[in-house]
Amino acid sequence: MKRPMISYLSRTSRTGWLLLIVALQVLFMVAFHGLFPFSVEKIGAVSGGMGIPDARMYYSFVQLQNMFQHYGAAGREMYLQLQWVDMVYPLVYATLLASLLYLVYKKTRLENMVFVPFVAMLFDYTENILLRVSILHFPDMSKTLVNIAGVVTFTKWLLIFFAFFLLVFGFIWRVAHWFRLRKTGKYTA
Repeated sequence: MKRPMISYLSRTSRTGWLLLIVALQVLFMVAFHGLFPFSVEKIGAVSGGMGIPDARMYYSFVQLQNMFQHYGAAGREMYLQLQWVDMVYPLVYATLLASLLYLVYKKTRLENMVFVPFVAMLFDYTENILLRVSILHFPDMSKTLVNIAGVVTFTKWLLIFFAFFLLVFGFIWRVAHWFRLRKTGKYTA
């Protein structure tokens, strides 16, 4: 499984593919925040600013129940529509982050770190499924399912933050390495 993924990232980290993925990332961000009639802002407007659970670091059963209550029927329907878009988005952000990590960590001992965004993506998909089941059963949501969803959401965010940390750390490490090679005269342009 590692070889096909590395091959995939080798392709997606090329300039043309990377620009396409960045454009998709921007398109999704615009879509989530205003382009669709079921955007995050519109859900927030009908719910009194409650936002969406996906964007929170964690939520309890009571918090999610309160959020879905504030959505009302219209807000819950908007959220269900937004979730269809959110079934594609994790692949986009995971590919973008992993491709950037690949550029920084390829052929190093930390090359396996490029898979962190894809693990986050799996948690994101799990979160989406659990939240969809919960909202479809509202107000009779399963407390156990919601508690699991809260932990899954928390884990997703930890992995995404860790991937960003790896990206910043790796970039700084690469720049420092480049300066060190230039200083010693071992770098040739």
